[in-house]
Amino acid sequence: MDEEHYYESNNAPAGSVKVNIKGEDYLVRVMKPANSASLNELQISLKRNRDMLKESYLAMHETCRDDFFKRVDKKHVDYFSPTQNALVARANIDLLIPLINVKGGVASYKGKLEGLPIEKHITKLRNKAVDNIKEESTKSRIGSFLIIMGVIVLTTLILLLFF
Repeated sequence: MDEEHYYESNNAPAGSVKVNIKGEDYLVRVMKPANSASLNELQISLKRNRDMLKESYLAMHETCRDDFFKRVDKKHVDYFSPTQNALVARANIDLLIPLINVKGGVASYKGKLEGLPIEKHITKLRNKAVDNIKEESTKSRIGSFLIIMGVIVLTTLILLLFF
């Protein structure tokens, strides 16, 4: 495990949550919004954190692409940052939904993943990114195979017709 991301204590510091995703420990600092935050500000923050979660997934997807297709040296493949950003966004979502409801607004978890525990949600996002890239790779290989077979068949037909 990377020294830079290793947390010696099994207990996270106050106000933080220690989460393990795919064998790597992440420290997520959770900060409650100010008591004076308006309902509108909380709702805007919830939307921004959901957007950040989507952006983090797309970054995970690109990281997988770098890892699988571009043959980037493993030490330069950054799974940590998009995963950390996803964890922060998800932790904020977990904090904001009840606060919005307490202040008289209406907020709820969206989709199957947001309702899962944070570790499961982010692990599923990482796995989905990997699976999508693998599927993309398979489709690319099948397409290349079909093109090569088409060229061979066409060449064979031309040779049979003219010779």
